[in-house]
Amino acid sequence: MTGLTSVLVAFALVNGNLSAAHAQVSIAQISDTHLGEKRAPHAADNLRRAVEMINARHPDAIILSGDIGETPRDWREAKQILSAIKAPLYYVPGNHDVHTHDVQQYRAEFGKDYYRFQVKGVNFVVIDSQLLGNYEQYEAKSPPPLPPDTQAESDEMLRWLEKQANESARPPAITIGVQHIPVFRDDEFPNDSKPYWVVSDPYRSREMDLLHKLGIKHMLVGHWHSGRVFNADGITWHVAPATSWLPWGGELGFAMHTISPDGNVTTEFVPLGTEP
Repeated sequence: MTGLTSVLVAFALVNGNLSAAHAQVSIAQISDTHLGEKRAPHAADNLRRAVEMINARHPDAIILSGDIGETPRDWREAKQILSAIKAPLYYVPGNHDVHTHDVQQYRAEFGKDYYRFQVKGVNFVVIDSQLLGNYEQYEAKSPPPLPPDTQAESDEMLRWLEKQANESARPPAITIGVQHIPVFRDDEFPNDSKPYWVVSDPYRSREMDLLHKLGIKHMLVGHWHSGRVFNADGITWHVAPATSWLPWGGELGFAMHTISPDGNVTTEFVPLGTEP
């Protein structure tokens, strides 16, 4: 290896681009496990099955994109089941995990609710979508406001995202976003106009501006319990199915995402119980 080649290789390794340029990344996404939910009496058994099936596929990492359980006790049961996973596991909060007054409880159990991580040179930005709206009133016809203390948490997270965007502007890199609640509907799905199902303004505009600054082209999300892939505002939204219950029909399961060296994401939805 020549001196110039050594320098170039070292530079690529430092910036996380060498592995991304030569490797394909496999991510398993579990979502809406809902342990402790009365409408999902088999949630724990379903999660165990998902763990077995995912381990058989040997992904590079696993993401659990929110609505882990209904209480801290259910969280701990989920964590015990997930301890059998054989790859790095990253948690993302959902609206059943973080409400408008208790984000510190989630942080005490799982750590940070928004953060970055990297898998084989691909950057992931985890966002707490519960700091982008008030989702406690399911029947609300217009977005309820956040209380002042949670609004302060929201502002702090958005400042953090702005900082990530400014830092990411230097070397080009593949960056994937992850959060629980999608920002847009998939055409008319969900066929329900309540703001509960998506991120609404003023948070929508602020978040989308930051996602574009980060160079994000793909978002991994949950919340709808239905596996879907759609495009909106220059981003492809990959919605993982639930392992718990099906308010909109479909099949229980999880998502397998393959990230190509150029940053494209292809998604396979894997129904539970379809593999030996």
